[in-house]
Order: sequence, then structure tokens, then C-alpha cells
Amino acid sequence: MNYVHHALIGVGTAGLGFAVAEMLGMPPVPLLTLGMGALIVATGSIATDLDHPKSFISNSIPSHIIRIALAVLAIPILAALAALLTTRDVSGTWMQLSGLVFGVSFLRWALIALAGSLGLMLLSWMLYKSLHHRGPLHSIVLACGVTTLASWAFWYYWLPWTWGLAFGWGWLWHILADGLTAEGVPFFWPFNDVRRHTLPVFSCGIGRALLYLVVTAGIILLVYFQFFAVIN
Repeated sequence: MNYVHHALIGVGTAGLGFAVAEMLGMPPVPLLTLGMGALIVATGSIATDLDHPKSFISNSIPSHIIRIALAVLAIPILAALAALLTTRDVSGTWMQLSGLVFGVSFLRWALIALAGSLGLMLLSWMLYKSLHHRGPLHSIVLACGVTTLASWAFWYYWLPWTWGLAFGWGWLWHILADGLTAEGVPFFWPFNDVRRHTLPVFSCGIGRALLYLVVTAGIILLVYFQFFAVIN
């Protein structure tokens, strides 16, 4: 399964839950809230593969951000190099460059994005070398810990802490979906690191097919209820 499959599984299963809740009488969720929730669930779904340096979350996204950030920072950096070659004043050139970058909002954010992306790639490489892919990050204990941490982070920044549950939902369904593959996952780490399956091995193929049906039904029902709410 790739990142698209995992994102759709997280969003589709959450969508099915919302659709069932609306059928039971829960008021429709505002479209903006629903979209934000889907984005957070999808992020949680792909973040589980942070332990693989070639995954979408730790390679494709950071590499694109790095290229954009370098393009934004190229002009001030080239200007600083030109000034350095002309004046030979290292400290003065550095002060002017840092003042420009930290003084201009979009340049400052470009630098932050560059540093964050490089840090994310380094973290992924370290996790891969120390824990290996489909290791502790694919365990129920880590899923609970990540959900708790995400909920606290949202609360700390004055956002609804329930967004952390959405992030954890995506993370959990990534693990359950990987548990339907031949390799399995270490569900019960750190108590043991034996790789297990979500269903008995002989039924994992059927389980994947049923999961895709559930995901498709969840997305269709969610879209239907949102459309129905708009026209009424």
C-alpha cells in the first residue's frame, strides 16, 4: 500500500463513521470542518511511515519544500555572496543577510520550512536506522501515544483537542491496513516485536477487499450527505 491508499483508508473509514452518525440523527458537520478533519486524518495516515526515508512524508514532501525554499532564498543568498566578494566583510555581510531574511516575513518562513524539512528527513533516516520500517511506529502503543501528543499539541495552540483524535485515527488505520499485508506489523511492541496480522493470514486478502469497499462506501455516503445537506 502506498500513501494514497493509506490516506484514502483513513478518510474513508472516518467518513463512514460520520455518515452513520448523521443517519442516526447527528447534525451535519460544516463543510470547512469536514475538510479540515479529512486533511488531518490523511496526514496521520501518511505520517506513520516516517520510519522510512523514501516515504511520501519523509522524502517527497520535504524535497519539494526544500526546492521551493531554496528558490525563495536564492536571491538574498546570491546578493550576499556578491557583497562578500566585493567587500570581503564577512561579519557585515552576515549581519545584512540575517537581518534581511529574519526581517522579511516570507523569507523567514522559507528558512523555517527549509530547516524543518531537512530536520524531518534527518529524523526519518535516524528512525529507519534505529527502529527500521514497520517497527515501533506501527504499534498500538505508539498510536495511543501519538494520539495523546497530537491532542495536547492542538490544545496547547488553542485549537480543538479533538483534532488530535482525528490524527490518531489516521495513524491507527494505517497500522490496521498494514496488518492485512503479508509482512504484518508489531501490534504489541514494546511487549514483543513479533509481526502479526489484523485478521488470520488466510483471510487478509479478503480483508483488504472488504476494507476497500468500506472506504469507497464511506466516501460516497459522506459526499451524498453533504450534498443532501446543501440542497436542503
